Amino acid sequence: MTIVKTHTGTVITKDGPQVKKLHQTERMWVVGKNEFYHKDTGRRHFAENTRRRLLLDTIKPIEVKHV
Repeated sequence: MTIVKTHTGTVITKDGPQVKKLHQTERMWVVGKNEFYHKDTGRRHFAENTRRRLLLDTIKPIEVKHV
């Protein structure tokens, strides 16, 4: 079963900012099966002390164009 990504957001990585597709749960923004970010802080789950962050103010819904 495929999970539909509903938003995009910028993640700060060691290689610079990257735009990622996201979907949301009750408490997390989810990029993939091993990449989660806290909704309130933008810090990566299980790696809170790293520099990797989701910039919460860059999260935007993906606009779907119906044909």
